[in-house]
Amino acid sequence: MLREVKPKNPRTARILKKKEPQLIEPPKRTLLLHGTKCPQPLSTVLKTIHGLTNPNSVLFHKKNDNIHPFESVESIEFLADKNECGIVAYGSNNKKRPNCVTLARIYNKKVLEMFELLLLLPGADEEAIPAPNALKFEIGIGMKPMILFAGSIWEDNTSGTYAMIKSVLLDMFKGEETDKIDVEGLQFLMMVAAEEPAEAGLLPTIHLRWYKIHTKRSGHKLPRVELKQIGPKFDFRIGRVREADPDVMKEAMKQGKRPNEEAKTKKNISMDSMGDKIGRIHLGKQDLSNLQTRKMKGLKRRAGVDSDDELEDDDDDEDDEPSQYGSDVSEEITFIDEDAPSDEDMMDVDGGEGADQGRSKKPRLA
Repeated sequence: MLREVKPKNPRTARILKKKEPQLIEPPKRTLLLHGTKCPQPLSTVLKTIHGLTNPNSVLFHKKNDNIHPFESVESIEFLADKNECGIVAYGSNNKKRPNCVTLARIYNKKVLEMFELLLLLPGADEEAIPAPNALKFEIGIGMKPMILFAGSIWEDNTSGTYAMIKSVLLDMFKGEETDKIDVEGLQFLMMVAAEEPAEAGLLPTIHLRWYKIHTKRSGHKLPRVELKQIGPKFDFRIGRVREADPDVMKEAMKQGKRPNEEAKTKKNISMDSMGDKIGRIHLGKQDLSNLQTRKMKGLKRRAGVDSDDELEDDDDDEDDEPSQYGSDVSEEITFIDEDAPSDEDMMDVDGGEGADQGRSKKPRLA
């Protein structure tokens, strides 16, 4: 269980609140340390990193004894917490690992991950790494560089080592986050190139270069961009690697909701062309048996009928019965007996029209 520190005065409370996790983190500070032996090429690397990350870096010129990052990390964690730094670069030189730069990332006052970069000396090309006093980067303080990672190894998700190196270098050189960029401020480019992997198990060499950006007239709307190499050339070989614990890395990658962050899109809600919000509602099967409708005489149920099926059966039965005023009236056929005497004969026999009054006529066969 972690010990909770209670502030004793307002000043201590402000310091502890400043060290708490922030919704928008400030740029990480880099702590640069010298080992017991730090030759000129290694000192050039540290001074170059300090010049490019200034003012977000702290350089210690005093040599530090008994610091072995892969054996004990207590000294690095103490110095990083004291100087409020999230990245530590430690330069050391020995017979087994000459010109070694150890980069470590700190999380929650503990070392999260760590790896070694072994500087490869140019050999015949002595001008590749000039003296520290000869470094003249004509770059303003606080300018954000454009960073280019060249090589297919940086896009390989299975290579955890190169993904870790890429993440640490971005944290070191990206500076302060901003949503507005001035084109005139894009003055230099940092390229981190890696060779193609030739053999299985052999890590490719990393090349670090800096370029000055020049824009010239091209005769068109867009200018012609040219790159001029500046500063020293660094080539590194990867040494020992200590990857982060998965649970600690998952906790370190958590992010809170930012104030200007757009709300997540909700399901079944969209906007039409007029800008109105439209929602779709999914309902189950509806029971319309008890639905209240307009009270009409033709819609009322008959007495003793429970369902619409019975009502339809009754209607079918009624259709089968003969109608009194239907087609039977129009299709009525009259049969006449030819042997029966006509009306005129009856009149003659009975003695006129008045004679047949009071007697019934003989009905015709129908």
